[in-house]
Amino acid sequence: MRTATCQRNLLLLALISVATGFVPSCRRDEQEKPPPAASTSTAAKSQRPNLLIFPEELRVADSTVNEYVAKAMTTCAAGDYEAFRLLWSARETPLPREEFEQGWQAVQNIQVRALEKVMLDADPSAGRTEPELVYALFIEVALDPAQKAGQKESRRLVVLMLTREHEQWRLATAPKPMREWIKKKIAEASAQIAPSTVPNPQGD
Repeated sequence: MRTATCQRNLLLLALISVATGFVPSCRRDEQEKPPPAASTSTAAKSQRPNLLIFPEELRVADSTVNEYVAKAMTTCAAGDYEAFRLLWSARETPLPREEFEQGWQAVQNIQVRALEKVMLDADPSAGRTEPELVYALFIEVALDPAQKAGQKESRRLVVLMLTREHEQWRLATAPKPMREWIKKKIAEASAQIAPSTVPNPQGD
């Protein structure tokens, strides 16, 4: 039972746990530890530039979605844990403070690779009693190889979902079919573009 819970939590915490390379361990609920000293953390945040790359051509017609993506990705890279917790759907469990603090400083930039409108079928087991309009968000996270989180892998691909709750957009775990679909779509698009960038060996 604890193994299943751990696997579910890893999916729910996709953005930061995958982006930072920190894998939460399976354990019983523990009392949250207090945040580290504010002076060092606050100084680091104030010195970090805007780390978000969100190409204009990937933005959607709904401006509230674009604004939320920019807010969410910037918050995830900024190190503000309280703001980070508020990004998530009420049905999800955000990353504990201690684990968040161990990873956010390794993020060099977050690039939006795709943002697609999706209609999910009704699924009472997932809390959807009727079809729901959501957005699939595909991002690439660049990590500092000098930091522990970036030593194993300096770039990570992450798929999240934007869902509407109480008239506000929130982050949520993307279902596996959605993750596979959008990754395949991006791969196919990249394969179609690549040949045109290769010089013709015949010189035609």
